Amino acid sequence: MRTYYLFFLFLCMLVLSPLSAQNVKGKVVDSSGEPVFNASVYIREIAQGIMADDRGEFQTTLQAGNYTIECSSLGYERKSLSVAVGEEPVSLTIELQIKAYSIREVVVNAKREDPAYSIMRKAISMAPFYLHQIKRYESEIYLKGTLKVEKIPRLLKIQAGASQEEIKNIENKLFLIESQNEVIFTAPNTYDQRVVAATSNIPSDVDVADAMDVITTNIYDPNAMGRISPLSPQAFTYYKFTWEGAASDGTHLINKIRVQPKKKSPKLVTGWLYIIANSWNVQSADLSATEFGITIRFTATYNEVKPYAFLPTAYDMDLKVDIMGVKATGKYYSSIQYKEVEINEAQGVIRKKEEQVVPVLTEKPKSKKQQKAQQKLDILSQKENLNNRDAYKMAQLMKEVVEPEEQRKAHESLELLSNNSSVRITVDSLASKRDSSYWTNIRDLPLRPEEVESYKMKDSLKLANESGERSITISTGANSDGILGKITGGHTFSLGKGISLGYNGLIGAVPEYNFVDGVWLGQRLTLHKKIKKGSEIKISPSAYYVTGRQTVNWEINGDFTYAPLRNGNLTLSGGNTTADFSNEGDLRFINSLSSLFFGKNPIKFYQKKFIKVINKVDLANGLNLTLGFSHEDRNTLENNLSFHIFGKHPEANIPGNRDIYMPNNSTTKYAVHLEYTPRHYYSIERGRKVYMHSSFPTISASYVRGINKLGNYHCWDAGIHQNIPLNEFDNITYAVHGGFFSQNDPVAFPDYKHFRTNELFITGNALAYSFNLLDNYVYSTNKRWLNAHLNYTSAYLLLKHIPFLQSYMFNESLHLKTLWIPHKNHTEAGYSLGIEDVGRIGVFVGLERGKYDSVGFTVSIPILWGMGVK
Repeated sequence: MRTYYLFFLFLCMLVLSPLSAQNVKGKVVDSSGEPVFNASVYIREIAQGIMADDRGEFQTTLQAGNYTIECSSLGYERKSLSVAVGEEPVSLTIELQIKAYSIREVVVNAKREDPAYSIMRKAISMAPFYLHQIKRYESEIYLKGTLKVEKIPRLLKIQAGASQEEIKNIENKLFLIESQNEVIFTAPNTYDQRVVAATSNIPSDVDVADAMDVITTNIYDPNAMGRISPLSPQAFTYYKFTWEGAASDGTHLINKIRVQPKKKSPKLVTGWLYIIANSWNVQSADLSATEFGITIRFTATYNEVKPYAFLPTAYDMDLKVDIMGVKATGKYYSSIQYKEVEINEAQGVIRKKEEQVVPVLTEKPKSKKQQKAQQKLDILSQKENLNNRDAYKMAQLMKEVVEPEEQRKAHESLELLSNNSSVRITVDSLASKRDSSYWTNIRDLPLRPEEVESYKMKDSLKLANESGERSITISTGANSDGILGKITGGHTFSLGKGISLGYNGLIGAVPEYNFVDGVWLGQRLTLHKKIKKGSEIKISPSAYYVTGRQTVNWEINGDFTYAPLRNGNLTLSGGNTTADFSNEGDLRFINSLSSLFFGKNPIKFYQKKFIKVINKVDLANGLNLTLGFSHEDRNTLENNLSFHIFGKHPEANIPGNRDIYMPNNSTTKYAVHLEYTPRHYYSIERGRKVYMHSSFPTISASYVRGINKLGNYHCWDAGIHQNIPLNEFDNITYAVHGGFFSQNDPVAFPDYKHFRTNELFITGNALAYSFNLLDNYVYSTNKRWLNAHLNYTSAYLLLKHIPFLQSYMFNESLHLKTLWIPHKNHTEAGYSLGIEDVGRIGVFVGLERGKYDSVGFTVSIPILWGMGVK
């Protein structure tokens, strides 16, 4: 974590920003003289927007001349005034009157439907048009952001190893960032941002240019700000709308629409949209969202920079953070001046037709598909009353007609571009060297006294760094850079030139206890070398003395990632250690706890002296080939001790207490595995290809050839699995696998087909793809098998329909699974709740050959796998 990690929680929410200056100063007040919160100022002649601060104050610099200044705020009448700017400074006090939204003309239809739905259907159907309305613009942008960390819990202070003086420099101190930018937008989604000036009291190890790399957004995007927009074609599934009246705003009639999510979810927003009648575009937005302890209120004001072209001219964002006892508040202002705006007339222009404003194509659709879409759109647009389905169809048809060709081709590409991939940032060489007179001249919002003091803190931090004092990191993660954390939890040391060396600390020095080995005492080291972007080598040797057998278990694992755009990965490993008979086993960490405390040892072990080579590489997009070779010298083992705190005497080291074929032997195996997912979308992260999702199932096939003195065998396996999203909150997953051994020679027990089972009530396996009422090894087979899993997961299944539970992040699942081998059949059905990849708890009922057998509950903690616990 970098210094002042919390500041990034704030910066990552910022949206592209604004510009201006200051021989005109003003204050926006209400009829009683009190400052108007969230007031925005728009200077019509130069298409400049300014967001006043929470004291209603603003400032800018204008050339001599006459200007029309419009001032507005949510809930107030828009006020327009003419201002003459000459040589003398201009001081304005703008008084706004409370706006009365009329509800006298409400017409409720026969279905007693709220008028908001009729308005939103038209707005949603027009959203794709406004999304692609602008071809290009040039703008100047000024932004100002502040953050104050109000509380840091004592535990995090200790974890950071921070002194009282260092905490004092963070807690209840105001952090401030300002920047002046030039931004050029080119359709469909390219932003060239030049940082002209930037200043901040953030410590020097945070790159201010990185802080400017903010996510651009568009209110008409179905996934604006990473959430489901109330203007999305699917909005009626997730939101309910209420009409709260209409009011005149110049020549426009503005409808105030209350937006409420049907369920509490971080993917949804709440607040108000202000929709202009007849043209059905957004005049302003006031929306809020909460996720993981961060609450953001986002306010945007749109102005008509060209006829029927409304663009955002000012943003205001409030931030509240409450995470793991860390409390912080933030504020973000942004003001935009448009220097040049070019309408995308190729997609169509707005024309007024019988009091309605409609898009009119200026050129014919290019493809037959577009022509057909245009014809259907013309028919639907003539309907007087649209229903929800009509609005959805119109939005999809409008998208088909107006979407730029470049964006259409991008949809056809399987590479998913990250949000920032369309933002190109350059930083002026003088950006961080602008003096106070420059900032005084261009700053849209006057500095408050505490903000002036915060810049003084910047100077003191700079002096502290120059004197050699260290900076500290406040992190909400589990890792710590403190001395105690390095000793107990391990640490990675940089050796320079892309080389690092890590160790597992005291916790990793005693990773396991079992009745065969006893206590493991030793250490694992990891040497990491970055070769080039997306390629690296890791070598990880480990050695542990085991007290029960009084010998050393050791391994050396080498991992080489290559061909990053083809997911190349070569692993080589060897050693002499103990292994689980089943390669589908649970976490050995859980087996250790169970053995020590309860005398329960579900995992059974044998000794292997081995070498293994595995190579994975993509042959084509979505088509992965894995080739493997291994050789093992195997020996059976017995329990060497039985110490435990509670429970009965431990079981013998015999898998499933069954007769197994496991003489001491040597086995050589060759394996081939082929997996294919059609149209598998991917992204490039740090130079390496990462698969994301596909609408198609993944099919796989594998073959293993085993050779030993006991006999040779052939094992064949095939499967299919898929994740099917039903909507934003519900999905179905399934997996089916089957296979067989094609010989009659004996097969050693480690080479059997094993299944993922959870013998204990607590497991590291995911509940969706494991059997929760089966003991380990009882269904392991050297014959034939077929297993299937079906899961339905919903954010709102049973308990989440209770209102006070909807703000919690868990989801619920229904499970059905079955396993067949000759003469046996096990089926389970169950229900679980929890957070995917973190933890779940479920209850299951089991059937053997169609008859009731057992019932039980299981706690799954799959996050342990991700944390490297074994």
